Formats: sequence, C-alpha cells, structure tokens
Amino acid sequence: MKTAITRITILLIIILSTKVISQTDNRWFLLPDGLGFSNQLEYSYDTDTNNEIFENWLNLDYNKNIFSAGIRFEIFQPNDPDPSISRGKVKYADIAYKYIGVDIGDVEEGLNITVGNFYKLFGRGLILKSYEDRNIRIDNNLIGVKVEANYEGFTLTALSGSAANSNNLREDILHAVDLQYGKFDLVKLGTTFASNLPSIEGVARTTLASFRIQPSYWNFDGYAEYGVKSNEDVQSQVFHDDEWKIGEAFYGSLNFYYDVFSIVGEYKYYDNYAFTSNDGTIFYNTAPSLRKEYTYQLLNRHPSPLDQSNEEGYAVEMNFNISDETSLIANYGITNTLPTSSYYQQVNNLSLPIATQLEEIYLQAAHNWSESLTSILAFGYNEELSTNTKNFTPILENKFYFDDINTIKLVLEHQQTENLTTDEKYYDDIINIEYLRSPNFSVAVVAELQTKEPQEGNVVRKFWSFIQFGYKLGNHSDLSLLVGTRQAGNICIGGICRYEPAFQGVELKILTRL
Repeated sequence: MKTAITRITILLIIILSTKVISQTDNRWFLLPDGLGFSNQLEYSYDTDTNNEIFENWLNLDYNKNIFSAGIRFEIFQPNDPDPSISRGKVKYADIAYKYIGVDIGDVEEGLNITVGNFYKLFGRGLILKSYEDRNIRIDNNLIGVKVEANYEGFTLTALSGSAANSNNLREDILHAVDLQYGKFDLVKLGTTFASNLPSIEGVARTTLASFRIQPSYWNFDGYAEYGVKSNEDVQSQVFHDDEWKIGEAFYGSLNFYYDVFSIVGEYKYYDNYAFTSNDGTIFYNTAPSLRKEYTYQLLNRHPSPLDQSNEEGYAVEMNFNISDETSLIANYGITNTLPTSSYYQQVNNLSLPIATQLEEIYLQAAHNWSESLTSILAFGYNEELSTNTKNFTPILENKFYFDDINTIKLVLEHQQTENLTTDEKYYDDIINIEYLRSPNFSVAVVAELQTKEPQEGNVVRKFWSFIQFGYKLGNHSDLSLLVGTRQAGNICIGGICRYEPAFQGVELKILTRL
C-alpha cells in the first residue's frame, strides 16, 4: 500500500505544481506542437478486505504533417481481481498500445495506413466493434495493419490483426474488409466481410458477412443491416452440409422527429451470431443491445447482459416537449429468447421454449417550476431472466439553482423487488444529496438502505453510505475521491456488464489531459 500511496502523492504534487506553473507562466505549460498527453489513474483500498488496486493508463500521441504515432503505458499493481477484466495482467507495467500512422490526401480522396494497435467500428458493431471502455474494462484492440482509402464517395477499409485473449496472448488472426458508398442524396450503402483464423491447426475459420443501408429523407432517419455467419466444421457436424450458414442477424432502427416531438424504434434478431475467438474469451462484435442506459443507480441494479446468439426484441422511445418548461419521455423494450427452430438451439442441441429475457418500461416527466427549481419524476419497471426478478422503481429528483454557480441536487430512489424463484420481496432506498459549485467543485453524500425479510417476522436491514468529492485542477485535471461503503452491483454499458463487489474504503480517480 505504501508504494501505491507514494505514487499517488508524487502524481498529485506534479499535477498541483503544473497548475501553479500554468497560472504563473503559460509558456511552461505548453506542450510541443503536435504532442498530446493524457493520464488516467484509479486507486482503491478496501479496508474490510485489505484489497488494494492500482491502475494507471498514460497516453502520448504525436502528429506532424502526414505522420502520427502514439503509445499507451499501463501499470496494474495489481489489476482488478476479476480474471475476465485483468486478462493475466495481475502485476503489470508495459507499453500495451502503440501505433504509427500515415495520412495521405484528404477526406474526399485520401489514404490512411496504421501499423500497430488500433480500434475500428463497422456500421453499428454487428460484425466488428473493436473499442475500449474503461468503465466496464473492455479493451479488444487489434494489433496488425489497417488501411483506409477514400475515393469518389467510396470508403474502403481493410484490416488484419489479433486481439488479446484472457491470458493476454494474441493468437487468433482476424481479417476484415468494409466498403461504404455515401454519395447518394437519400441513402448510404455498405457491406462488411470478416473472417477469424484460429491458431489451432485443423480448426475451421468463422466467417461473417453483412449488408447495410442508411436512408435519410425529410424528418426520417433509418438504418438496417442483415448479416450471416458460417463455419465449415459446424455446417458439416451439425447440419450435415444441408445448411450453408450457421447463424444470422438483423438490426434496424427508424427515427422520426418533428418540432417538439420525436420517436425512435429499434428491432433486433440475433441468432447464433456472437463472433468470438476460438477460446471464446474475445468478442469481436457488439451489436446494439436495445437496453436503455439509465443515470439512476437502482435502475441499473438488475441488468440483463447482451446475448448475441439468442435474442429477438424491439424498443420504442418517445420524447415530447409540451412547453419550454415541461418535457416527457416514454420508453418500452422487450427481448425474448429464440424458438427451437433457431440456429442457436440446433447448434447447441437444445429444445427450449421462448422466454422473456428482458422487459422494461421507463416514464419520465421534467418540469421547470422557475429559474431556481427543476423537478424530475420518473418510474421504471423491468422484469429480467438472469436474476429472475421483477423491479418497480419510482424516482424523484429536484435541482435547486441558487445562482449561475451554486446548485443543490436531491435524488430519492425507491425500488421494490420480487424474486420470482423464491417469492421473496424486498426493497432498496437511496438518497443522493449533491452540491455543485460550477465548474470546479462538487460533493455528494449517498446513502442506501436495503430491507429484506428472508423469513416472516425476521426483518434484516443493511446500510451503505459514502461521500464523494469532485474537483477540477486548473483546466487540465479532474479529481474524484470516494470514502465510505458501497453495495455490490453491476456496471452495464450497451449490454456489456462488469460486476463490482461490495466495497468499504477509499477510492481515488484522477484524469489529466494536456
């Protein structure tokens, strides 16, 4: 622990010193032209388990004329104990991301070549979504070569690379090509092809292909993509070569907006379409999950992880601004598992009925009573299969604006939960009081009470609370300090979830950009 605290102290001194220097002499603060710097530090110490986690990501990027280069130096001492997150980096310090790029021409007609580590998204991620999200500890970057070319409305992207598996080894090789045409007035067209070559000799490659269309007319914007999946081993062993595909997927969305009203509808059908490495620890694709992202804690307490092999569903959301003071939001979404005729059940030799994987309703009304007071009343309902629970969640949020600088926010959340397996019913209450002094300082006090009755007459209550400080150091660093206790739970973004165990102690985060 002393080593980590020393590192944090040194970093804080550097940041604070930089702030002082930048205020006294701006010339000392300027980086060389073309050089970018960012650093993200996260440190936590659990006083209950004596578990200490130190993580740091330092990025340096440089651009000069047509050339670019960058590195990311990572330190984990140790990393998150969850093996799906740590990926073998228990105690680790190395340059984990590095690249060199050349950019010739311009946006209309040009060529970009990247060698090293890179990320890439094709369409909405139905075939390839290589990205990093540190909130859920996702980083499936590829190392290899990526070439992007633009000419006469065409954009061609070709890449070949390898992602790190759960042991931080890059074994399988991914090849992918994407072609898009965008010079039609009302529509954009695109197609993607990808193939994963396993490192094990004699194992067939998995291949995915898709076609997408993006129409746009008047106040309508749409998107539709259909994809198929094939693998010679599965075709032979399961379907006896009677089927040329072993999976398929479709995603579509339609947006309509007019004056004060807007509506968006989405539909998905994912049948045995997860695109993974041979060992199953790398996901190359992350299709749209159609799960609503919430800003309130209890609405995220019972997540439903995305299953790209066994989902069909839709979601609809409407927004209506009744006046300058009042707005309404209504959202409904449902996800079901697939029938016995699906590729997923045939490949896995299953015979299961259709089940509701997730059903959720969210209603919100916001009203500005005056320049000094805004209220938000929300209600959420969800029923999900992974924990087999029903959850009813009313929420009240009030914001008190004293002036342009000082604000107090009060959030009350209540959630009634019914476990459909055991018939147990319990509830959680959260109160969040936050003071914000824009733009430099904030402090929040959060308390949660959970009341259960596992046996009739035996009421069990658990309490968690923490205080969190936020401070902006100059114009370059954001600091967050949490002290207290926090219940175990999940962090989910786009249907991808990360479990966080119960916590009691101190958590520090510092983000610096220069």
